[in-house]
Amino acid sequence: MEKYEVIKALGQGTWGVVHMAKQKATGRLVALKKIKSERLEEGINFTAIREIKLLREFKHPNIIELVDVFTTMDFAVCLVYEVAETDLSKILKDRAISISLADTKQHMSTLLCAISACHDRWILHRDLKPDNCLFLKDGTMKLADFGLARMYGTPKTRLSPQAITLWYKPPELLLGASEYGSAADIWSVGCIFAELLLRRPFLQGNQTDISQLDTIFQVFGTPNESNWPDHGALPLCTRGLEWDDCPPTHQFDEIFIAAPQDCISLLRSMLVLDPNKRFTACQCLSHPYFANDPAPTPKEKLVLFSD
Repeated sequence: MEKYEVIKALGQGTWGVVHMAKQKATGRLVALKKIKSERLEEGINFTAIREIKLLREFKHPNIIELVDVFTTMDFAVCLVYEVAETDLSKILKDRAISISLADTKQHMSTLLCAISACHDRWILHRDLKPDNCLFLKDGTMKLADFGLARMYGTPKTRLSPQAITLWYKPPELLLGASEYGSAADIWSVGCIFAELLLRRPFLQGNQTDISQLDTIFQVFGTPNESNWPDHGALPLCTRGLEWDDCPPTHQFDEIFIAAPQDCISLLRSMLVLDPNKRFTACQCLSHPYFANDPAPTPKEKLVLFSD
């Protein structure tokens, strides 16, 4: 810690409090996250080790940079990142900031580039939400908080269904899936896309997985052999949990009334009940939506703060 001067608290990450600090040797401002073990005898927090390993796997212009790592006398691990100015959650909540269709295209392009890079390296982020889409002063989006990230792709790899924040959690995890892949992240990206268009979270359940499933099924209809053939093998379904059969209550055109058809087409390709039918990040980036007008707003022209 002697190399850094703590300035102020920035917020709470998945596994620790994040502070702004100054690197004494260079004067560089950084974000410092301290992750403590619950008991000293546990040693270094394994979550911190996993995040360090994943972030050192690769460098990418839209992935947060891990600047430094060190431990403290009380067995805490301190992760030092490049510091961001704001995040997408703050931008969405600030009604004085207008988010145009061109702005939305820029945000989606950079987020999908970051996720594509993760998935190319068999990394699941597992906590995609506006709070973890950070912005540097020049408008560059940086995907952050890899505290829940895991490697995937090995046959029969079992992962916890308790990942991903509720409003961004895909239906297969809500039904208890422990074997899942990149489609889980794509559902979360689709929820962020919808939130950019609506300026509010799209699928707002009421604190429980069952309530979240109800919310999803009201929009997309209940799963059946036609729209999701494999859903019956998931844990909650095998335990007898059932929903009354009902069709979708609204078409996307009725919900996203200001969105052009290419935008709705891409959104439909991401928010699909059956994870096997969702687009990959690479397929999303190849969608005509990104080639059509309007062109994405240049990152340096994005409005990050209201006057």
